[in-house]
Amino acid sequence: MSDRTHLFEAVRAALTMFNIPDDLIRPDATLEELDMDSLALAEFILILQERTGVKVEAEDATKATTLTEIVAYLQARQTETVATP
Repeated sequence: MSDRTHLFEAVRAALTMFNIPDDLIRPDATLEELDMDSLALAEFILILQERTGVKVEAEDATKATTLTEIVAYLQARQTETVATP
């Protein structure tokens, strides 16, 4: 399983904790389309950090962010963490 696939599965698992139907969790879906309010978004960020070990800056995840963008962000941050001694 690729890093990108693994990260998308982490995102999917985090979103299912908010009772979002699986068929709505698509790569092009935005957090707004998934009805993530600001409190849910903050919780989602914390869950992602716990599941991936990647620090997510709150200002980098907005309601307009797509799931593909979140996965790309997580992947980039993982690469930065590995590259930084």
